[in-house]
Amino acid sequence: MTTAPQWDLTQELTPHDAAVRRDRATQLALTLAQELWVVKDRLLVLEAALSAEGKSLREVIDRHQPDAATRAAIDAERRRFIEQLLAALDSPPDRR
Repeated sequence: MTTAPQWDLTQELTPHDAAVRRDRATQLALTLAQELWVVKDRLLVLEAALSAEGKSLREVIDRHQPDAATRAAIDAERRRFIEQLLAALDSPPDRR
């Protein structure tokens, strides 16, 4: 049986990593990819946890009506997310 390769997360992104760090559009894409993976990971865990309890995530979400506090938290997270994306475009390029 073969095992999947273990990635060293401290290694360079690509052979041309310095160029990647200087490209703001690439930085934006990497920021979006990072955020997307976090969401996908959490969603998969949530689906598995609810399924183990015999619940359908889709049904739970369709029935849920967020209260004012939850809506405010969602709005704050949306603003944080947008600020992070804009920061990826505005930040000075890394000169490594």
